[in-house]
Amino acid sequence: MSTDLSTPVLLRRIAQLEATVGRLSEDLGSLRSAVSKQGLHLPGTRGVRARVAHAKSSTKDDQHARATGGLAGATARGEAARVQWVKHGLVVPGEQLAQAWGLTRQALAPAADRGEIFAVKVGNRLYYPQAFLGMDRETVATICRALGDLGASEKLMFWLRDHGTLAGKSVAVALESGVPVSKVQRLAAAWARERGAALVAAAA
Repeated sequence: MSTDLSTPVLLRRIAQLEATVGRLSEDLGSLRSAVSKQGLHLPGTRGVRARVAHAKSSTKDDQHARATGGLAGATARGEAARVQWVKHGLVVPGEQLAQAWGLTRQALAPAADRGEIFAVKVGNRLYYPQAFLGMDRETVATICRALGDLGASEKLMFWLRDHGTLAGKSVAVALESGVPVSKVQRLAAAWARERGAALVAAAA
């Protein structure tokens, strides 16, 4: 990967990778659950536990090497990426979004419950895509509802990335340039179907 990319582009790629890791983790959990329901035992589980126990008893350098290579390391990097989203303004606190829309911060929670918006948790606070600030609530709601029950990271990735279907533009830039909301809505629905199919199949 080139290192000459701008920070927002790099952060979008980190968001994509983090969402992929999260989706794979969810898939693994679903598969483990399905296997357990059939009364089967996954091979190698004891070995994994033994390796984890061994890692805990190793030196600090060894622990660090192991942590940076596995899911724990990916989780830590994901949290670090979220902090960078905040630092670079890709997500904003609820107070800022509420002010832009003329709402109270408390009014955002019911909207999130209805699937009209979503937030990502960074530390102990909820943040919303910065792209929401320059858009009307109904447009945001239409697109977010089309994303269905995807996780917040998957939804954020949809808003951050540049889509070929939108002439290589992000959702906000495409809408600003005159792309119909209905086209973005269809793209969001297709995105949700594509990323939700694996989880549905695993749970069947």
